[in-house]
Amino acid sequence: MPRISSRYTLHVLILTAFLGGCNSSNSEPTAQAEQLHIVSVNAMTLTPSDHYMVTREYVGIVQAGQQSNLGFELGGKIAQIFVDVGDKIQEGDPLIVLDTQLLKTSADQLTAQQAQITAQLELVNANLKRQNTLKKKGFSAESEIDNLNSQRNALRANYRQVGATLAANRLQQEKSTIYAPYSGTIGARYISKGDVVNTGSPTLTLLSSNRKEAHVGIPAKQLARINQLSQPSFINTKNRDNTKTNSNGKKQWILRIGDKSYTTTLLNPGASVNLNSRSITLRFELPDSITAIDGELAYLQLDDKHADNGYWVPLSAMTDGLRGVWNVYVLSEKSADENNALESSKKTLRVERRSVQVLYANGKQAYISGAINAGEKLVSNGLHRLVPGQTVVISEKSWLPKKLPLPLIDSEV
Repeated sequence: MPRISSRYTLHVLILTAFLGGCNSSNSEPTAQAEQLHIVSVNAMTLTPSDHYMVTREYVGIVQAGQQSNLGFELGGKIAQIFVDVGDKIQEGDPLIVLDTQLLKTSADQLTAQQAQITAQLELVNANLKRQNTLKKKGFSAESEIDNLNSQRNALRANYRQVGATLAANRLQQEKSTIYAPYSGTIGARYISKGDVVNTGSPTLTLLSSNRKEAHVGIPAKQLARINQLSQPSFINTKNRDNTKTNSNGKKQWILRIGDKSYTTTLLNPGASVNLNSRSITLRFELPDSITAIDGELAYLQLDDKHADNGYWVPLSAMTDGLRGVWNVYVLSEKSADENNALESSKKTLRVERRSVQVLYANGKQAYISGAINAGEKLVSNGLHRLVPGQTVVISEKSWLPKKLPLPLIDSEV
């Protein structure tokens, strides 16, 4: 019995030593494994701001400085058309001619009437001369001479009347041709050869080739800012609102048409609100070298200032949470005991999830507020590799001075 008890005791001691060796051998690799699997993250420091800027883009159209619907001052049939849509013309070029056959026939009749009156005047003058000669000899009555003078005066008046009618006929023939009032481009044609048009009916639309304008509609609340930026004393050297000041101190604006930007001048700040669009139309004078086509879209960018405290962060620093809430990962310091246990040469931090509210976002950054404070370090990217409570270290590259390209500068507002 004593021999069995001593053998049992020996087995128990051997088993205990074996199990203790297993536990001691597993504890060190666990700590080493935790140290080897610490993730390096890129971090940024939260910088507070009291406002953010929202870029608004307003659209308008390019219009010719002059746009005329050309028509005739008298009716008639179209005889000739010299131009078509898209043709470039110079001032004074003939465009359309009416059929003037009736006018020419009437002019011939008036000319014949003038010749007839001239012949009658010659006869009256001859008779009057003869009567004056007889009067000197005492063979002519005063009444006969008065009658001839009256006929002569009537014929002269009739001659002037026919001459005025003939002049009107010639003027109608001249106005039977439409001439270009200025250089430009034919924008539209409404008639064809042989059509009969009435007085004032539009035949062609002529667009001027110079002094093109851009008409842009903006909300009425933006008019005050437009007037502020248009003041000569308001100098914005960094072109925050797509404006700049020329050598004459006059404000110039940058408009985008297609993929090109042009320097323009504001002609007027708007006079009334459009009843259909409820916007105020601004007229910008475009440079003569512009190649924009009438009706092409033009874009004007303005910035709205919103007073609200928050922080600018890259979009990669946010992740979606529950019920549409956005989250960010803030790095908080671990206790000294935890850092000593890991025996790491770098300072380790703990990942914390914070809920934030997105006040504004563009294609690269977001302006947020919420459970975050100024000076805290935020994980700037790679959030898919992390979970709350995870131990991380900041990458050495994150410590390099790097400015976030914030879309606002206090001195520019």
